[in-house]
Amino acid sequence: MAKLGIRSVNEMVGRAELLKVREDLRNPKQENIDLSLILTPAHSLRPGVATYNVRKQDHRLHTRLDNKLIAESELALEKGLPCRVECDIVNTDRALGATLSYQVSRRYGLEGLPQDTIHSNIKGSAGQSFGAYLAPGITLELEGDANDYVGKGLSGGRLIIYPPRGATYKAEENVIIGNTCLYGATRGTCFFRGVAAERFAVRNSGATAVVEGVGDHGCEYMTGGRVLILGSTGRNFAAGMSGGIAYVLDMNQDFHSKINMEMVEVSTLEDPAEIAFIRGLIEDHHHYTGSELAARILLDFTRALPHFVKVLPTDYKRILEEEAAKAAAAKKAEFALPQLPSAPAEKEKPKAEAEGKKADLLDIEDSVTDSKTEKKRSALILDKTRGFMKYSRRSEKYRNPSTRTRDWGEISSRLTEDELKYQSARCMDCGVPFCQSETGCPISNIIPKWNELVFQNQWQDALNRLLMTNNFPEFTGRVCPAPCEGACVLGISEDPVGIKSIECAIIDRGFEMGWMVPRPPTVRTGKTIAIIGSGPAGLAAADQLNRAGHSVTVYERADRVGGLLMYGIPNMKLDKKVVQRRVDLMAAEGIKFVTSTAVGPESEVNLESLRKTNDAVILATGATVARDLKVPGRELEGIHFAMQFLHKNTKSLLDSELADGAYISAKDKHVVVIGGGDTGNDCIGTSVRHGAKSVVNFELLPQPPPERARDNPWPQWPRIYRVDYGHSEVKTHMGKDPREYCIMSKEFVDDGNGRVKGINTVRVEWTKSATGGWDMKTVEGSEQFFPADLVLLSMGFLGPEDRLLGEEIERDARKNVKTPPGQYSTNVPGVYAAGDCRRGQSLIVWGINEGRQCAREVDTFLSGISSQLPVTGGIVRRPALDAVRQATEPVSA
Repeated sequence: MAKLGIRSVNEMVGRAELLKVREDLRNPKQENIDLSLILTPAHSLRPGVATYNVRKQDHRLHTRLDNKLIAESELALEKGLPCRVECDIVNTDRALGATLSYQVSRRYGLEGLPQDTIHSNIKGSAGQSFGAYLAPGITLELEGDANDYVGKGLSGGRLIIYPPRGATYKAEENVIIGNTCLYGATRGTCFFRGVAAERFAVRNSGATAVVEGVGDHGCEYMTGGRVLILGSTGRNFAAGMSGGIAYVLDMNQDFHSKINMEMVEVSTLEDPAEIAFIRGLIEDHHHYTGSELAARILLDFTRALPHFVKVLPTDYKRILEEEAAKAAAAKKAEFALPQLPSAPAEKEKPKAEAEGKKADLLDIEDSVTDSKTEKKRSALILDKTRGFMKYSRRSEKYRNPSTRTRDWGEISSRLTEDELKYQSARCMDCGVPFCQSETGCPISNIIPKWNELVFQNQWQDALNRLLMTNNFPEFTGRVCPAPCEGACVLGISEDPVGIKSIECAIIDRGFEMGWMVPRPPTVRTGKTIAIIGSGPAGLAAADQLNRAGHSVTVYERADRVGGLLMYGIPNMKLDKKVVQRRVDLMAAEGIKFVTSTAVGPESEVNLESLRKTNDAVILATGATVARDLKVPGRELEGIHFAMQFLHKNTKSLLDSELADGAYISAKDKHVVVIGGGDTGNDCIGTSVRHGAKSVVNFELLPQPPPERARDNPWPQWPRIYRVDYGHSEVKTHMGKDPREYCIMSKEFVDDGNGRVKGINTVRVEWTKSATGGWDMKTVEGSEQFFPADLVLLSMGFLGPEDRLLGEEIERDARKNVKTPPGQYSTNVPGVYAAGDCRRGQSLIVWGINEGRQCAREVDTFLSGISSQLPVTGGIVRRPALDAVRQATEPVSA
């Protein structure tokens, strides 16, 4: 460089005039080649032009999709807790997952995180190097396709790629990932539903992959790992392959013409362990990708097995045999002396365990921690302002469906405090919070307020704010379908805030910390009120009127207080200890409960006697008349209403852990549940726990869409397809979802002994009429018989029972108790109605709202002035007129 007068490499760039041709290498072929035009220096054509890098390139790393994954995986990165991330991808997003893997490896080293700690659901077309260097504990699930170099340098993560759900083409006949995938991969697993292009698994040295076909040069220079190909391959397969094993499903019998046999040998599958391994891979492939090809293979695996070809490098085979021989010899050489029963040998404690116990022994000064320092150390710092953009929804997880059906414990596991803080950080504190509007929470919970208080760790203030609007958050936080989340503004574009989880956590924290203690009213008014029914409406009315200082007696015909809460909802959804805890608290505050008392005209306690002994009576009996199915064979044994089934099961469970047999058992029976909704789902879950042979659920209406339809816009409750706990349990134990849509029961079939043995059904279809309504017609030739030893009718409720109301209480057209619009008083003076008996079948949260507002009206009636009890939203509304003496009142001189 010095001889040429050049001081740096940059000055050399583009100086083609300094190149000289070696004359001693010339030959006749080069005589007609002239490279002068190509080698003309750029600066000679355009003086001053830059010939080397003079400006730093902006790679725009701050816009990379990896940044979103890292931000939303903060809980996993910092605390190792599982998280889910959802995002879209385009083909300019390259090397997705590489930077996230760096963050995992930097914190957790080579071993990384436990499998599936970070699970990202991605949609779109990925750019090059999708999942490159993916670390252990990360799963990238792509619904779409990907470019070249997928899984390059894969280091322990998991890749799942399948076509879009709505794709109509055959996945096994179309390329889904590009060239040179799994280049240099060292470990990890991959499942690709579709064909890979050329040079698949080139230089793979440890990853396990399943794919449905490959192009030319598959498994080239492969040195380790396992590859399963469920389809055809290109030419020159296994060229230079020195390690690892490939398994190819050769259905066309042409694989031998495409393989490079220079370094490998082929054979069939004979080892049972190897066959089990292959079957397991195919099952996993079907599970993760929904592969139809894998499903067809598993359907008749025995016939497909002879078509599998095992490709094994000869040197690799020799090494495996030598290692197996050494292991067998070592095992044979082992000889353990028999242990004498009188001298039990003490196992040597592992060094790590001993050191761990040593570390647990602290000086007393070291064991005393500063609470403020500890709190500061464990405090999670989050961005509340942009939380709705940064953090994903943390949902409560159900326990494993394969194990939770063995008991009657609650199925949900509650969120941790950190997860709740992430959830509260997502609340946007909207200017118009639809979550508490008429389409959201019926009791107008001030949701943004207590979300903010939870975020600030002010749990007791959050509890006080919550109890201003909701008497029983422990019930709604467990079993309410959460219309507030359906109306959440964030739900327009993202998953809504987990309001229900936060609500339940607040009240559970209140009981745990001892904040929920009896608070009897300091002054009694001397007024007495009888409430018939101890469901959500009755309990809410009782709680409110007791706070106002009135004496309240609640009558319940069952042997336990709670109504629907106690016997209508199974224990795995709402633990009865939670219900009893609230009843005990209310009793300690002065409310009197009278159980096993059926109020009615023929009973000692009836409506007339209650009116004589009380200043007001509230009807809160619920809508307990179930809708029947009047078809031939209805009188057969084995056909029950859903509430009979659920009530008897819960009562027997509480009385004797089902030992008394006083319940309707579904064990070893074919169960058919007619009707959906929460009650139908509860029947499904209960039947599975009994040990039913099969469970089928009939739905007359069509299957709902997976997303909101055009006639179901936000903020309405989303009428979409959902999989509830009972459905997932049936699918886990019996292989398929229990629901049958667009089906109508025509006849119950007799077994000849007066018991039901099945149902004859017919399919129906729904069409939209010219007026915008829906018309139903049966489908000819669609008749089908379903075996059924137990039929449960879960088709809703018609209204309250006549037994209590008789002829005195006026009804509306729907057979519910009639009251003036917006009011709760009946046609009988001093008698009020609230809950389902007034408004019809509804949600628990609506029952609570009915009870609260009815209590306010009763309090106004008894006190003669506007009630101090709050309206919805916890607002105390009192007209100014109450403060002014009425004109009819005498004025003293």
